[in-house]
Amino acid sequence: MNSSGKEILGGKNVALEVLKAGRRKVYRIFWGRKSKDATSEELMQLAHLQKIPVVEAHPDKITSLTESEEHQGVAIEVSPFVYAELGDVTAAAKNRQGGFLLLMDEIQDPHNVGALIRTAHLCGASGVVLLKHRQSPVNMTVCKSAAGAQEYLPIVQETNLVNVINYLKKNNFFVWGAAGEGSTSLFKAEPSFPLALVMGAEGRGLRRLVRENCDALIHIPMEGEVGSFNVSVAGGIFMAEILRNRVASS
Repeated sequence: MNSSGKEILGGKNVALEVLKAGRRKVYRIFWGRKSKDATSEELMQLAHLQKIPVVEAHPDKITSLTESEEHQGVAIEVSPFVYAELGDVTAAAKNRQGGFLLLMDEIQDPHNVGALIRTAHLCGASGVVLLKHRQSPVNMTVCKSAAGAQEYLPIVQETNLVNVINYLKKNNFFVWGAAGEGSTSLFKAEPSFPLALVMGAEGRGLRRLVRENCDALIHIPMEGEVGSFNVSVAGGIFMAEILRNRVASS
């Protein structure tokens, strides 16, 4: 966020989804590379329809604005990301057949956070819960990795994940903790909805109190010599299986 309270996001797909979602105020688009691909054409059309100023800028300027070279020659200046309320996403999941939420326990790599948000959206999650501390917030890298999914999926920030888990349990959620030491295989588990899936931090996994407050600890069967899946890959496997169960029971 810059001194004016606005945010700069980089990337054509991110900019396009921000415009399509319409959840944030868009102030202007910086354009550094002329391109005729479909995404660029659609982005320019939407900017014209929404009367958003498009400013030509040297790619180096866009690199400076986004503090990244992974901007595809496009930056968009928008109002800050607005987090959702826990009660709202809880109600949304409870009111949806096969509703589920994704909770992240101190996942710090913004690429993993973004990838998990993208997968959660595509697998039909009603919301995501992040921690306010020791976890990546919804920043430009998260938005790029999420490919714009953060504009469609309600995302909550909370201070204490154990309190969130217990709140969800009081609202009749069944809570899965993703853990390599879990006694139940993901492919033999039958999710009970509404469901909360908790993914732990890179390397360390779930913290002790978080793990102890889950209703069940679920593991992914693995073959091979490498120790474990990357957290965003593991989350994708879990959420795809949740989606499969939802579709099968509908």
